[in-house]
Amino acid sequence: MPFRETLSQDFGNCHKHGGFMVRIIHRVLLAALLVVLLAPAGLEAGGYVYHKVDIGAPFTHFDIEDIYQQRWVSTYLRGKPIIILTAHRYQRYEVLKWAETFRREFGLPGHVHLLWVANLRKFPWSTSRGTVTRQWRDFNAPIPVLLDWEGVVGKSLRINYNVPNIILIDAFGRLALHEMHSYNPEVYAAISARVKSLLSMNPGVDPYMAPMMAQPVMPGQSVTSQRGRRGDSN
Repeated sequence: MPFRETLSQDFGNCHKHGGFMVRIIHRVLLAALLVVLLAPAGLEAGGYVYHKVDIGAPFTHFDIEDIYQQRWVSTYLRGKPIIILTAHRYQRYEVLKWAETFRREFGLPGHVHLLWVANLRKFPWSTSRGTVTRQWRDFNAPIPVLLDWEGVVGKSLRINYNVPNIILIDAFGRLALHEMHSYNPEVYAAISARVKSLLSMNPGVDPYMAPMMAQPVMPGQSVTSQRGRRGDSN
C-alpha cells in the first residue's frame, strides 16, 4: 500500500477513535454535572442533610442556646408539646403578639414548651455575636429566645421569614403543625384548638413540677435541670 494511503487511513482511524473518546468524555462530564445538580441542597459542612420535615414525621434534632447561654435540646423536651415561633427580626413585634397570647394560655400553666427561635445563619458579618445577643436581651421577650446560628430549625421547613411562623411539635417530637400567619384571633383560636387536642392525648404535665410552672422566667436565672430554665417552658 502506498505510504500516502497508509498515512491517510491511520489519520482517519485516529480521528474516528478520537471523536469516540471525546463523546465518552462529554458523557462522563454530563453525568457528573447531573449528580451535583440533583444532590440534596441541604448538604452541610458537618455532613448533615436536611430534608423538609412532613407533618407527622419526627422533627429535626436541635441543641440551641438561648440569649442567657441556657441549652435547649429537643430530646430533653419530650413529654410536652413544643411551640416554636420564628420570623425575621423586623417581624418581632408581630411575633410578640403570638408569644404573649400563647404564654397566657399554655406557657404560664406549664402545658407546653414555648420557644422563640431567631435564625441567625445569615446575620451580617459586620455585627458581632455579642451585639446580637445584647439586642435580643434588650428586647426582653416574655419567652426564651434561642439563637439559631446554624439555622437548624429553618432548614427543616420551608419558612417564609417575612411573616410569623408557628411550629407545633407533639410530645413525642413529631411535627404536628406549621402555620405562617400574622396574628389575629381567628387563626389563634384554630391553632389553640390544635394544641388542646395534643394535650388531651398526652397532657405531659409533671405533677411535681406543676406548682413551679406558673412562675415567669427571670433574666439570667440559674438552672440546674437539664430540661431547661424553670418557668414558662420547663
